[in-house]
Amino acid sequence: MKIIYTDALVVGAGLAGLRVAIAAKERGLDALVLSLIPAKRSHSAAAQGGMQASLGNTVKGMGDNEDVHFQDTVKGSDWGCDQKVARMFAHCAPKAVRELAHWGVPWSRIQQGGREVIVNAEKVTLEEAKAAHGLINARDFGGTKKWRTCYTADGTGHSLLYAVDNKAISLGIPVHERVEALKIIHDANNAKG
Repeated sequence: MKIIYTDALVVGAGLAGLRVAIAAKERGLDALVLSLIPAKRSHSAAAQGGMQASLGNTVKGMGDNEDVHFQDTVKGSDWGCDQKVARMFAHCAPKAVRELAHWGVPWSRIQQGGREVIVNAEKVTLEEAKAAHGLINARDFGGTKKWRTCYTADGTGHSLLYAVDNKAISLGIPVHERVEALKIIHDANNAKG
């Protein structure tokens, strides 16, 4: 039997698993990922809607901030979410979107001038500011007060997964494909599988 030692064992090579492995590696830990399927075939690729972040770049997103994002999240959960976690996500989301852009996610970008959109089942023309040209675009998604859903056309999950997987590869994080953890043994502060 082959024994492998690692500081951080991540089960699942979707967006969450890969991002945890990257964070562990960036903090100097040895990270290892187990996945039933190749990372780029993860179900995360099917997440097409987008990623919410209060960037406030678009005319329909002006005035957005993490407090408004947090309130939308809590209201959208019918006040059932863990509010500390919701606050953390609302706070970290803008940084995460910009970090993903740096890693190669081709976020849809704002073009100055008029653009036609559907608002309340009616076609309207929005006038985007010259100063916003080239910034990360956002669309209406999920009934929020402000437009904050960052997207890459209709392939957001695919784009995110490829960029995050490529970042993990560049950091040398091993992903063991077609492998599963059958048992995890906890011994005080250690886990063994």
